[in-house]
Parts: sequence; C-alpha cells; structure tokens
Amino acid sequence: MVGQRSFVEEKMIKKMDTLGNSDELDVKAAVMKRVREIHDQQKTMDGEMTNFRDELKPFSEPGDPVMQKQEKTLSHPSKFRKRLLSGVSAAVLLGMIGCGVLQLSGHEVLKEQGSRFGIDIIQPSDGVITLVNSGGKAVVQTVHYNTSVPTTSPAREKYLSLLATYKEQVLARLNAGEMAAYYVNDTEFTKLTKGLGYGNELQFAFNPPVHSKYQDFVKELQVAGDFWTDLPSKLANGYEFEQGTFNAASPYKSINTEYQEILEQFQKKAKDDKTDQKLFMENITMDGIESAEVTYHKGNEKITLTLMQSAYMGYTSQASILEGQTAEKWSLTNTGKEAVFIAASTEQGAQAWPSQNRLYWYDEASQMIRSLHDELNNSLTREQWEVIANSFIR
Repeated sequence: MVGQRSFVEEKMIKKMDTLGNSDELDVKAAVMKRVREIHDQQKTMDGEMTNFRDELKPFSEPGDPVMQKQEKTLSHPSKFRKRLLSGVSAAVLLGMIGCGVLQLSGHEVLKEQGSRFGIDIIQPSDGVITLVNSGGKAVVQTVHYNTSVPTTSPAREKYLSLLATYKEQVLARLNAGEMAAYYVNDTEFTKLTKGLGYGNELQFAFNPPVHSKYQDFVKELQVAGDFWTDLPSKLANGYEFEQGTFNAASPYKSINTEYQEILEQFQKKAKDDKTDQKLFMENITMDGIESAEVTYHKGNEKITLTLMQSAYMGYTSQASILEGQTAEKWSLTNTGKEAVFIAASTEQGAQAWPSQNRLYWYDEASQMIRSLHDELNNSLTREQWEVIANSFIR
C-alpha cells in the first residue's frame, strides 16, 4: 500500500518498540504441545509440511519434547528486536547447556575418558544432568518424562492437509526473505482449527533465503535478527560449509490483544468481500530469527544441523528426555567446557517417539543457551556429533 503502512505492519512496529513479558510456561503443557507438534510434522514430512520448524516450533515448537524455559522479551539496539526462543521439539526439549568452565555437581562421576575427539563423558549417579555457569548457578537440567506417544485422528489429518495447501499458496506469492500474515476464510478449516483446540486462526508464513556462501549467511543472520553469527565455517575432520538458511520467529507467542486486533481486521475484510475469496494475506516485517539451519559437507557426506538459542534469564531451563532416549554430560578436554548430549531414541514403530540427537551448552560470553539437533529420524553418528561438539563449543 503506497503512502501508508498496512494495519499489520503498524502493529508489528509498535510491538518492536515496546518491551513485553510472556507468561511462564508450564512444563507438562509445554511437553504435550511439543509432542503434538512433532507428531503432526511426522505425519506430513513427505510434502504436506516441508518445514519441521513451522509446525514443531522448536517451542521451540523437534527433536526434544523440548527444552522448556520461561520466556521474557529483551530490548536490543539492533534493527530488529532479538526474539527469545523457548527451545525446540517434542521429543526434544530444547535444552541448552554448558558455559565458561562449567563445574560438576558433587554426585557426578567420570565414566569414560580420552575419546577419539577429546571428550570426557560424565554420568551422574542419579541420572539427572545439571549444567552450571561460572557463578555456580544451574543453567540447564535434564528431566525424564514417561509420556505416551499421541495418536492422530482424521480431523487432525484433514486440518494439516488444508493448512499445508493454504500455506503453499501464500509462499508462492512471497520472495525469498519475505514474511506474511494470512487468514483463511474457510468454514471447514475454521471449524477444524477450533475443534482441535489450536485457536490460532491468524497464520504466518516465511519464505527462507538460502545462502551458499558462508560470509553472506552469517551477515544475513546478524542483519535479519542478531542471531548466532560465530558459527564455524568448517568443522573438524574436513567438513566445509555448504549452505545455510533460517526461519523467522512467529510475531506472537500467544493470542494477545494485538493478535486479536489484526485477526479482526482480516475477518472484516473477509466479511466485506463479495468474491468468495478464501485466502487473505498481507506482507509484514519480520522481527527476529527463530532458528537457523546449516549444512556442511565432506565429499558426498553431509551434516545438516538446526541451530537455536535463547538468552539465559537467571532460571534453569529443562531439557526433556523421553522413553528410549539417553543423555550424557560431555566435557571437552581442549577447552574444559561442558555440554549435554541427548541421543535419539532407537525404538521403532508407531508407538515410538520420533526424535533427533540434541546437543546443548551455555556460551558465557554472549550469555546464550545454545542447542543443535539433526534431522528428524535421520540421525548423525556419535562420531559426527563429537566432531560437531569440538567445532561449535568454543
């Protein structure tokens, strides 16, 4: 629209100029939310839902029943406000870990030393792994959950199919790096949305740019969202950067007044429309990065990782461990820094959790809790993860 901003963009600008606090996340509710997201994504990986982060956001809504943490908004002098992530996944709790030189709790004992890539494995006697910062405060702690794998339903399958169809239509109208808010004026879709308890009638889509040059990628991360720009250009053992992309953060973590006002504007447009149009969309300005994805290669061998981060706010983040998953504390002998490694479940079948390997640590310099996970049910080897740990945790 020439000469004036759209109502959506006006709301987004107001949002970026103010500080906000989101409610504390209930651990159990968060886990179940992540679980539903992971399950939905597993059902739609072959084309219906092409991006795991869109539906499993992860909460940092896959790979863990997700790392849960209380979210707060921070102000930042950069062009875009830094968005805080609440970790990722439902068979994954975006946990995060480590820190300067982290200290071991008294009840933890050394289990294995001198691995091929200089990693000592430490296993606590009570099965709980706690990472503390240089001040001795807990940053991340693992939590075990005996939660059953959720079942699907015809209604959910239909909802996901319709959601994917409309989202594809929106993405087809967006250039790389553009984001849009959209509303679907479809009676069946609205009924399914409300009936399944999703409540998010206002949807968002982002067309991620893909960079094949390392310098271009890290520059884009800084400009677009002040995100993790110190990731390595090469990994140990000969892996080199191949390409990188990122996902925009959702403008709203919950349904609030701003969300409702924008939704009502779309609903009014739909009501006044005389053409039986079902899809209404408007481009908006993205205000942060939720996660990034980077691929390294060595010949035909590839390592693809999803990167996430959240600011340490003084409380402990919980990293979920589901049935079939195991966790270890890794201590890097070359730096003394520590991380939590959660291995993907080896269980198979419909009743087994879809999961990923996850690695969490704390970066003392930036005060960021960081995490990496690999692709859903396409796990990297343990040897590759040792390479990754030594390359990323500095």
